[in-house]
Amino acid sequence: MPQHASTYPSHMTIIKQRIRSLARRVRTLVRGDTSPPQAVLDQEKHLLENNYITPDELKKLKTSSQTSSILLGKPIAITDSFWHLHSLKEIFADEVYRFQTEVTNPYILDCGSNIGLSVIYFKRLFPTSKIVAFEPDTHICSLLQHNLQAFHINDVVVENKAIWTHDSLLTFTAAGSLGGRLSDDANKDPTHLDTITVPTVSLTPYLAREVDFLKMDIEGPEVKVLESCAHLLHNVKRLFVEYHSDPLKEQELDHLLLILKNAGFRVYIKEAWNNLPLPFLRSSYKPCYDLQLNIFAYRT
Repeated sequence: MPQHASTYPSHMTIIKQRIRSLARRVRTLVRGDTSPPQAVLDQEKHLLENNYITPDELKKLKTSSQTSSILLGKPIAITDSFWHLHSLKEIFADEVYRFQTEVTNPYILDCGSNIGLSVIYFKRLFPTSKIVAFEPDTHICSLLQHNLQAFHINDVVVENKAIWTHDSLLTFTAAGSLGGRLSDDANKDPTHLDTITVPTVSLTPYLAREVDFLKMDIEGPEVKVLESCAHLLHNVKRLFVEYHSDPLKEQELDHLLLILKNAGFRVYIKEAWNNLPLPFLRSSYKPCYDLQLNIFAYRT
């Protein structure tokens, strides 16, 4: 477990994060990504009424850039105020990962754990769950470990690796927040300032046993990864995957849905982010995705 001091970013890292945060906010305004006001109010009301955050903390997250926050009364490290609040609403208010099981210690694979909010959510839902958390970004992985320590969660296996089709070493574009991804072109997004080499790991060994919940939010290669382990998806009871469509590549949604269908899943689909409010009027997609979907795969 990293020492407390090492979990916080350097001065230069903070500057880079704020540049990225500003760029993301500008893109958000340009493409009109705003939720209906009442939906936002309902999410924030839920967070406040259930004591996830305080009114003062909510105000700070909405009006300032922070690298730390308070969640359920415990201090945690964060990367970006805007996206942290977005994640709080998605995970703790909307509860997109909520599931039921009669198993007391469900086996959960969390691919793309970021700073650990999803792991904390799963542990509150199932205290004795067996979780493997994958986070390739070295700095963010240290924040993940710090936050788990803050919640006295010491039985989660943390893998500082990227999920891929096989074990290897690949280039990773670090976004400093939620958007880090494996990349073969580090200059695709000018706001992505850092590239690192990360170890990758195949999901195949982890799917050799029954998996109660597989969460996959890995910013792009989800179709290739699922294709590589399709022969073992029958061991997965529930699967959440965020589909990302790169506007510079052929869309693969049909292929993803076929993989899930062949594995015996039914699916439910929600929009993860309103990337194109007016699709027919959009002439330039860079640097955002042209489609992001939350796909819930389940068995009847």
